[in-house]
Amino acid sequence: MTSAPADIPQTLQDLLPKWAHFCLYAGRFVEEELGIDLEGRRVLVGLSGGVDSTALLLVLHYLSKRVGFTVGAVHLDHQLRPESAGDAAFARSLCETLGIDCTVESCDVARLAEERGMGLEEAGREARYRLYAEMRESGGHDYVALGHQLDDLSEDVLMRLIRGTGWPGLSGMAGFDPARALIRPLLLIPKSTLRAFVSHVGVAWREDASNADSSMTRNRVRNEILPLIEKENPAFWQSVARLWRIGRVEQDFWEQLESGACEILDNSRLESLHKAQRLHLYKACLDRLGPGQALADTLFKLDEAWRDKRNTAVFQFPGDKTASITASGVVFSSKH
Repeated sequence: MTSAPADIPQTLQDLLPKWAHFCLYAGRFVEEELGIDLEGRRVLVGLSGGVDSTALLLVLHYLSKRVGFTVGAVHLDHQLRPESAGDAAFARSLCETLGIDCTVESCDVARLAEERGMGLEEAGREARYRLYAEMRESGGHDYVALGHQLDDLSEDVLMRLIRGTGWPGLSGMAGFDPARALIRPLLLIPKSTLRAFVSHVGVAWREDASNADSSMTRNRVRNEILPLIEKENPAFWQSVARLWRIGRVEQDFWEQLESGACEILDNSRLESLHKAQRLHLYKACLDRLGPGQALADTLFKLDEAWRDKRNTAVFQFPGDKTASITASGVVFSSKH
């Protein structure tokens, strides 16, 4: 289906009470959990045409009329599938029905991946986020809203665990990324709920066949590992949501406590701290140098090297970041 029905509900009042409350819940999550007031703001939705981003567009459309903010949308055609042109047409049609401005761009992601020496998934993500940043700047948008939901968060937590990510990064992706002005209003809502909501509204979303490609790690986690975990613990999703909330509280605590973190940690400061504080402080310094998850195992090795006074020892971290042991302390640097 490449067009959206013209008779879909236009306001919260047109929805069944159950779904109106669902939209209001998403609004409270943004305001209370993420600490963001959308009134008077301009929000750009990354619209792929899948059920998640379609649900997000609809939710924000309904909330915008109540709260008083503007919604726009952007769709990127990755040119990887024959049906990608249909996805773009669907995005345009849905936005036209809702009276939302929609920008459609295209990118040869396969060529980008080859030029940059990276996988298709990584190249597609890079192309999307670059477009979001350009659109936000050129269009005067305050936030970019993405459709990640609780199933995505569960996958992310497992993938971080597999990679060896430490705490609190292990609790999963952020609901609000201030550096890139990204918000994820649906992050604690299961995908099944989004499907039911979009079906109620009367919109048939687009399916991406590449989600079944088992060559991608995320797909294997989604299609093979998560179903086994859910079989053992049907409440796993709720556990992930609790873990995410605990992680956000701890991260906020440590960020306030470590406000003095810098690129050089001198020995006098480190010697006064408990090991747990040193580990958090190392991670805080690395995080401030840019993207790239610091793995827990390497952080432990870094602390051991500092305690053993192994001067000149250098540790590599994702994102081209390094931590070096010197006679005066630990020095953090990045190639970017």
